[in-house]
Amino acid sequence: MTSGGRVALVELDTSHPAAFVPLLRELGREVTAVLDSGVVRPAGYAEEFAAEYGVARVLTDAAELPEVADVALLLGCDWDRRYRLALNLLDAGTAVLLDKPLAGRVGDLRELARRAEAGQPISGGSSLRCAPEAVAWRRRYHGPAPSSVLVGCAGHPFYYGVHAVSLAQAVLGPGFTAARALDGSGLRGLLRHTGGTEVVVDVRPPRPGYPYHATIVTESGVEHLRPNAGGLYKPFLGEVLGQLLDGAAAPYSPTALVEPDLLVLAVAKSAADGGDWVAIDALDDVFSGWDGAEFAAAYRAPAG
Repeated sequence: MTSGGRVALVELDTSHPAAFVPLLRELGREVTAVLDSGVVRPAGYAEEFAAEYGVARVLTDAAELPEVADVALLLGCDWDRRYRLALNLLDAGTAVLLDKPLAGRVGDLRELARRAEAGQPISGGSSLRCAPEAVAWRRRYHGPAPSSVLVGCAGHPFYYGVHAVSLAQAVLGPGFTAARALDGSGLRGLLRHTGGTEVVVDVRPPRPGYPYHATIVTESGVEHLRPNAGGLYKPFLGEVLGQLLDGAAAPYSPTALVEPDLLVLAVAKSAADGGDWVAIDALDDVFSGWDGAEFAAAYRAPAG
């Protein structure tokens, strides 16, 4: 556990940093520094961002982060680069919040879970795991496990697929064990949950304005949830920073933290293997369905 409330924003690739700054301040956190390596943004963007949002320091070297921040929000869209930086910061004693996906290789996700289990301050992932609509549904529903759930969104099968699976986790809770692809695209999959619910994940190709959604079928009827994208970040930041900075209980176990990412990788592995069921515990450590650097090279903000 760390103390204090100093936050640094690392990599300004997406729309998240600009959206997070006012929310962090509402939550009583001090945004002390920004750092951007220019993977997506042009030279000079970090200085412009700092001036616009009133951030005092612009860093040029990640080695400076432990001196100016209690927690680093790692927000770049190259998940492999983010993972390597996270390990360096954790070894230096700085807490990390990793944007989704947490990492792109099975072994890297398991290493994050191991470190979290050992007490290192790690959290993050998709804000959909804190979607107020899903949290409220789960609190008020007291019947048998739903017979089926459909979750979906639009975008890259990994970068946005983690959102869809995290929404399913918010509805049902952790406990997913396996996945299989429903076609060869890696965009559609079937998930197996210990509660017995069949979960279909449907990630459509990128389409502006396409909503996050969940359809829940129970004995008593059918409910449709459509999380408000504008209402996701504050509860997510509040929950995660409460854990990392204030010593609040972690909302998810280390295993559950990486569960959505592993499930999307299991769908990708299944698609490559002809649609067989793939248990997340059976995934090979070296498996990675997508390359973070390739995704970042093609990325254009503000798609994040």
